[in-house]
Amino acid sequence: MRKLTALFIASTLALGSAATAFAADTTAAPMKMMHHNGPGKGGPFAGLALTEQQRQQMRDIMKESRQDRGPGARDERQALHNLVASENFDEAKVKAQIDAIAKVQSEHMLARAKAENKMYNLLTPEQKKQYNENYLSHERKMTERMNKMKEQQPAAQ
Repeated sequence: MRKLTALFIASTLALGSAATAFAADTTAAPMKMMHHNGPGKGGPFAGLALTEQQRQQMRDIMKESRQDRGPGARDERQALHNLVASENFDEAKVKAQIDAIAKVQSEHMLARAKAENKMYNLLTPEQKKQYNENYLSHERKMTERMNKMKEQQPAAQ
């Protein structure tokens, strides 16, 4: 179950960093990317000064990426819920369902990584440098949060 949780967290992080490319600011170029929590917060694309052309190309990449994806793991998670909420627990079926969820999430993460790579390669060398700095900063913050959560957990687990 810890692997599934880790996979879910990693998936969420991957989604968040690419989603920052969709700021709806239509003012004159160059523009600052904004995350829904405000400027400079969020994933590696947050805070980059992008031209309108780069913004449009990134929107196109994300739109294409969304069209290529299926409904995601929603149906798989519902099936897992049905197994958990049944009268009798069938461990083999639950394990198989967890594997199915992991497979869907893995495919989703691969598609997101491909889209992010395409977007990354639209950046100028200066923007790539800022992207990498943003990534490292984001990773440090996530590590701090995870460590803080571990400290708050009871030792009996």
